[in-house]
Amino acid sequence: MTKISVIVPVYNVEAYLSKCISSLVKQTFTDFEVILVNDGSTDSSAELCESYADQYPLLIKSYTKPNGGLSDARNFGMQYATGQYVMFLDSDDHLAPNALTNMYALTNEGNKKIVECDFYWEYPNKKIKDQAPKYVSLKDYMIRGRVVAWNKLYLRTWLLDTDVKFPKGKLYEDQDFFFKLVTYLTDITDVAVDRECEVYYVQRQTSISYSETTRIAEILWIYQDIIDFYRTKGLFETYYLELEYRFVRNLLGNVLLRKVVKLKDKQLKRQLLDQIWQQKKIWFPDFAKNPYLRQKSKVDLYLRCINPLTYRLFYL
Repeated sequence: MTKISVIVPVYNVEAYLSKCISSLVKQTFTDFEVILVNDGSTDSSAELCESYADQYPLLIKSYTKPNGGLSDARNFGMQYATGQYVMFLDSDDHLAPNALTNMYALTNEGNKKIVECDFYWEYPNKKIKDQAPKYVSLKDYMIRGRVVAWNKLYLRTWLLDTDVKFPKGKLYEDQDFFFKLVTYLTDITDVAVDRECEVYYVQRQTSISYSETTRIAEILWIYQDIIDFYRTKGLFETYYLELEYRFVRNLLGNVLLRKVVKLKDKQLKRQLLDQIWQQKKIWFPDFAKNPYLRQKSKVDLYLRCINPLTYRLFYL
């Protein structure tokens, strides 16, 4: 059994794939495999995948499937993974040379269920470090953890036992995956953090564009799916405050501040604002009392000031 399987979903990334593959080929770690999943690409990505598999037959395996989206490609790749640990790397991102060496060293020979690493946000002219805090508990991990899937090693047998999969055809799939998976951790000691920036998360303008209506509908679907999951497991009350804090912070903070309030179509803006507020009232009617909102970040200070009256200001 190889130590790490790196699953790389590939869809129309002919301009970026070579840098991703090059970073994998140059790893100082040697006991790993790369699983390329061509998700019905319409450019030359499929041919590139086959070419890399031919060039590095002991390292790279290439598979092709009909287009089903990122989640479907990741789930598809899992059936071919043989590693003790599995990693999901996006095909337009790349790794530092010692990434797998450093991360595997923290697995404690299989005693860690998740090993996550710090990473860089890579822009055309700069890169910004994203560094994890020191997590002190599972609840702390829920409110401060990075919900992305691509900066982590997952113990494969444990991941299979959880039966948690990425939701097919949905945006914000990493949030669904993260919040479900956390419930299968026993203690925060199941998680190790590599303080080196091992992944370069490339920021680029994609050709795929989603309307704000679609994005709001998608994030609300994801949060409802997570809440239903917690209720089914009898954990909703246990983690109510943590879910409330993360969901409301994202809906009323990130989504509103960065997206909806900038819309020029006032009718659409009001419609989306009403939709968010009404759903918030159903899920978390007393969010202002959440103890995590007492933190001193600007977003938390802003959230404490939101009430039905101040919320109306967003309609202007």
